[in-house]
Amino acid sequence: MSAHTVRVAFDPARDGFSFRNHFTWTEPDLETLSHRLRPASAATVGGVAALGGAVGGPVGAALAGIGGLALGATGVGGALVRAIAKKWTSFGLCGGMALAAIERWPAPGVPTSALDPVAMRPLLRKRQEQTLRVCAPRFAGEWLRALKNGPGDAPLAGVLARELDRITETLASGRPALVGLVGDAPDPFANHQVVVFGIERTGPVEATLDVYDPNAPGQTRWVRVAAGAASGTTHLTTNLPTGTSKAGRAHIHTQANRLTHLFEIRV
Repeated sequence: MSAHTVRVAFDPARDGFSFRNHFTWTEPDLETLSHRLRPASAATVGGVAALGGAVGGPVGAALAGIGGLALGATGVGGALVRAIAKKWTSFGLCGGMALAAIERWPAPGVPTSALDPVAMRPLLRKRQEQTLRVCAPRFAGEWLRALKNGPGDAPLAGVLARELDRITETLASGRPALVGLVGDAPDPFANHQVVVFGIERTGPVEATLDVYDPNAPGQTRWVRVAAGAASGTTHLTTNLPTGTSKAGRAHIHTQANRLTHLFEIRV
């Protein structure tokens, strides 16, 4: 496969938000979290909660937390959801920021970078909710697979080839792509959503993606997909700051500048 590049004229410095994906809880945030989100199905709720009870350590605690979150979303455990949420002093709306930036592009009049974070907060919550309704089950499944496979190359060549085809198709239609990034971090909420606005394909599972990361205002970041050492495996690298911090928290992946998987989210 010869090199093939598809790109749209999305500029993170103009078409992304100028503020970081870092928010502290307000009452409207907690209201949205505890009452408006809905699980994809009762089976998802029961399965995740049961898995949380069966797995020990921080992974089990995180899964139990997801089960509690889903139960709270049905209106059964709003107080529990609030208690779980407040264990984190801050939170992100990466999916909301990414989707809102895509919707505004190309922005008529006022560029997205000029918008005020306080004024935008209600819309970002709504768009975050929108993305999670679509992709939460996929994130959960891919994250569990990443935990099972560990930090090495994952056997995802066929799946990733199809996802790269989907991203290429979206860009060729003239629209940036909303993409989920998955790793093996113990915290399932450490996964991420970004905007992909360019892709260079050099093989079925070989590509470099241009990325707007809501955690990095004004910057263009990249993700590279390559075939792994073993047949059928894939190796994903990135200049997004993944890995484990000195405080022991991992962002997306436990290894620096690595990812396990990515997939397009069509809302």
